[in-house]
Amino acid sequence: MKVAMLERFAEPSRRCDPALLGLATGDAGSVDLPDPLREPGRFLHDVPKAIVDWMTVPASMHDRMALACASARTRGARFGALLRAPGLLRRLRAGEIGAFACYSAKDFALADHLASVAGTPCRELLARGTQYFGEFAFEMLAVVPYAYWLHREGRLEFTVSTPDTRCLYWFSPHHVERPLARRYVPITEYPAGVPGRLRYDRKAFPEVLDTTRWAAPPYREVYADQRFRFERPTVVVCNKATAEQYRWHRTPTNFLPTDLLLALIGALRTRFQVVYDRPRSEDIVNDHQAIREAGDIDAVTGAYPDVLTIQQLRARHPGLSFNELQLRLFAACERFVSVLGGSSYLASYFGGTNVVYARRGWEVACGAYDRWFDRFSGARVVAVSDARELMAAVEREL
Repeated sequence: MKVAMLERFAEPSRRCDPALLGLATGDAGSVDLPDPLREPGRFLHDVPKAIVDWMTVPASMHDRMALACASARTRGARFGALLRAPGLLRRLRAGEIGAFACYSAKDFALADHLASVAGTPCRELLARGTQYFGEFAFEMLAVVPYAYWLHREGRLEFTVSTPDTRCLYWFSPHHVERPLARRYVPITEYPAGVPGRLRYDRKAFPEVLDTTRWAAPPYREVYADQRFRFERPTVVVCNKATAEQYRWHRTPTNFLPTDLLLALIGALRTRFQVVYDRPRSEDIVNDHQAIREAGDIDAVTGAYPDVLTIQQLRARHPGLSFNELQLRLFAACERFVSVLGGSSYLASYFGGTNVVYARRGWEVACGAYDRWFDRFSGARVVAVSDARELMAAVEREL
């Protein structure tokens, strides 16, 4: 094995792909750093051998201490690093390994240390591109802006994501869509991600958004399309119907119930062309939060035939994917009503005003809408938490 790819996590989004690292088949092999919480049997089985390796590895006491310190400073796989470190050093000294690679070098002290001993830079996948199959909101928060920053720096080589994301990464020289469902995947290893104090992956969003390696793509400029300008100014009302999962809360919370939705649209339709954007399961790549049908789309079209739905627009423009349709529609709009989740992110990329219905969630807990949501495009983002506040904010802001 010429290159040892050190893996801290089992999630496909967070593992090395030899092809993306420019490595030929057979030139690289994975070395997993086992987690005693996820794989207690495997971890305990390997402990005796690790003890022998630490005692017999051909290294000075100073070198062993440096290796142990690097292992202890490896966030997310500290115990796995301590288990594998002496064996990796032994194989390096024996010439079995010539270089090291990892998905992200952030908080990965062992990878940096071993690469330094090998005398070659650690090959980091995230230094060259992005690979993410997680939730849409996380992707819009951390992954796409990091990829666009790499693009502006002239360093982006590839992007990898789920189906119907080519339009999100139009700037990528090589975009790959993998046929995978979305799921919860932490963004800790991205520059915008914030590690936890006890667990590496902190289940919360940052109070302050780190934008040192972060740049929001100019979707409004790129996807401006006169086909989606109507006789009256447009308001896009975004909604969702999913089984939300937030800490101890496991029921739908951040959505516009049908009665509130009809009242909202009734107040807007006299002044604006309203477009109702609520994806169905066949429209998007689903994640772990299943979409349920609540009859809202039929209720809107039945009560207000003049209101357009995203499904009707899709039928009129069959050449556009669902996400590209959203980008082109949003680029022609300056007024949005959205709900906590992916739609509140996407709508905030297009300037104008975005009123967000947000009752409970990480963004609410850390004050994200007030603190840093305007960084996506300079949009005015106004968060409300109940029906009365929503109706008042819509009347005031739109």
